[in-house]
Parts: sequence; C-alpha cells; structure tokens
Amino acid sequence: MLLDVSTAERIIQQHLPNWRVSDVDLAEAGNLSLAQTLAQTIVSDRAYPPYHRVMMDGIAVAWSAYNSGQRIFAIEGLAAAGMPPVTLSDPCACWEVMTGAVLPEGTDLVIPYEELKITGGQATVVQDSPRRSLDYVHLKGSDCSAGQEIMPAGSVINSPRYGILAALGYSQVAICHPPKVELIATGDELVAIAASPEPYQIRSSNVYALRSALHKSGYAEVGIVHLPDDPAAIRQHYQQARTQNQLLIYSGGVSQGKRDYLPQIWQELGVTQLFHGIAQRPGKPMWFGVDQQYQTVIVGLPGNPVSSLVCLHRYFLKLPKIWGKLTEKVVFIPNLTYFLPVQCTYTAQGEITVQPVKWQNSGDFLALADSDGFIELPQERSEFRAGECFPFYGWQ
Repeated sequence: MLLDVSTAERIIQQHLPNWRVSDVDLAEAGNLSLAQTLAQTIVSDRAYPPYHRVMMDGIAVAWSAYNSGQRIFAIEGLAAAGMPPVTLSDPCACWEVMTGAVLPEGTDLVIPYEELKITGGQATVVQDSPRRSLDYVHLKGSDCSAGQEIMPAGSVINSPRYGILAALGYSQVAICHPPKVELIATGDELVAIAASPEPYQIRSSNVYALRSALHKSGYAEVGIVHLPDDPAAIRQHYQQARTQNQLLIYSGGVSQGKRDYLPQIWQELGVTQLFHGIAQRPGKPMWFGVDQQYQTVIVGLPGNPVSSLVCLHRYFLKLPKIWGKLTEKVVFIPNLTYFLPVQCTYTAQGEITVQPVKWQNSGDFLALADSDGFIELPQERSEFRAGECFPFYGWQ
C-alpha cells in the first residue's frame, strides 16, 4: 500500500539518527556548517541584557526632573560601554552616556545628543517633547531570564544562532554533523560524462545533480559510485559501503522491473524496510530503510532524474517553508500528490508567483532547465485554481 506524503515524511524524520555528535570549538572558523544541528538545548547563563542598557548616545537624567519642567542639566561625568556602573549624585544633574553603557543609578530617561546642546559642562534640551520614563533604555532581563531555554536541540545552525551561542558563552557546543554520503548510480545504460554514448546509452547525470544539491545544503562528504545491474556487484559494494558511510542514496533499481534488484538485496543483507512507495508523482517507487547493525540509512530513489531530485529536496534537505501563488489553473486527475516544476517571479507586493513548466514526464530532465523548483499540490484535489498558494521547494 502506498503511503501518503505526510506519513512518509514522518517516518523518515523519525528514523534519521544523529550519526555523529561531537563538541566543537565555536571560536575555530569553519567548525559549523549549514547542515549541522544542535545536539544540546541552549539556555541563557544570565539575564539578557544583564543590566539596564543605554540605547542612544546622549544624557541620562531622572525622568521626574524632566517631567517637572527642568531642561538644563549639569553634567557629572561620562559613562561609556564597558565601564562599571555609576550613580547620579544630584537628581537635578545628568550623566553623559554612550550606547551600550550601564544606565547610571538614579536615572531612568535617556535623551539623545541630537536633541541637546552641550556647553560649559551643561546639557540643554533644545528639542522639547513629551518623554516617557525609560525612553531609550533596554531593560535588564527583557530579552530573557537566567536559565531560560533559547534554542532547543535540533535547531539548524545559521549565522544569528552562531552569534547567540557566542553571546551566551558556549565556547564548546555539541553538534550533530551531517552524515558521510555515497550516491550510487545503477544501470547498464549509464556511461561517464566525458564518454561518447552509443545510441542505446545515456550519460550518468542524476548523481551529479544530487551531489550539487547536497553540497549546497552543507553536506561536505559526498562520494559517487556507478554500479551495473549485476546483483553480485551490488551486494559486494553494499557490504563495504555500509561500513564507511552513514547515508547511502541509490538512483535507479527500486521499481518493479526484473532488473530492479535493490530491495531484495537489501532485505537479504538485513536492512529494515520502512516503506516502499509513496502516493506521489513523480517519485512513486521511492524506498526507505535502515541498516540497524551499522546505523546506515538507505534511500532508494527512482532512476528518472526529475523523480530523484524532487524526492531528495522534498524529504532530505532542510529547506525553508515558502509558499508560491499559481499563475494559471492546473488539473491533475490521479489520486496522488503532484510535485509540479515551476518558474518563480517575485512581485513588488512581496509575493512569489509560480508558473508551471511544460514537461512530458519524470524523465524529461531538460525541462528543469527552465524551472526554479516545484510546488506540492495535495492528493485530495484534482483542480487547482490560479491565485491559490501552495508549498514551494526551490532547487537552491
């Protein structure tokens, strides 16, 4: 029985192990990449900000003095970022303050330099306006309290999160590393890129497209192998490859043909099949399982190039959730989820519009040259109107 797309996605996510976890030094450049996720929950070591923080260069005064009508303030000194806290000794005076400084004790209002005139040790407010207590003050603990969870385990590393780890003092952090991957192209019809194929042969291309997608998503170790449609060769390769890689992705050999040997060989060698077939087009024959002995994940992608790329992007790459608006009506009758290649246009109104690409079938690889990705049209419907929005998965 074919699985629906959401069930297949859930099974995959439940059975992807944390292949390699290690503590990395945050200060060493290049230790974190896009495909890495946190293996630990990140909590704050103290309240943030840890003090009432000045947000503008200017003066700090008591709001009560300003509210009572005072507009000229004697300057007691200057408080800059990195200095210990200071205290206002005269409630009718002020401190000059720099952005990032600790708000002086006894003050609760910051007035920017742009609204002042500084002469003879005095600050005069020249732009009179209503002001509220704590204007231009970043309150202590307003970002988070001490011990608060900031990022759960499983969060994907990006540049803001990298900086947050540093700000919270995580000089060492536990990271799940992307797996070592091998892409295996199967088929007697395949020849090398540089070869001059016979009329009955084609150049191997799927694995190169897949490798490019994996590299762009941060998978650094991705090898490529070609195997003939020979059970002995397939079996011998698998027995070695499962000990050297954490993720094996096969292209071809997983359908119902007489020379589609892979599912039977995997079963013979102890791989646990979790599903074989998804109610989708393209990519219906997709296979997924785990070799429990070696904790190696096995993915069998259909040999048609559009199918293999769609399955990889839909289920295995960490892509942002984006929605695209259809530019024209689409009709798809089969009771399947439909992954439709599209071209994108970005409008001045902040929308992504998607124009269906004309393609013949899942073997029409050249049609993807005009595409930017694909949209997912749900299984329970057969007509999709222009102007409706659907999930979009980009090639980049």
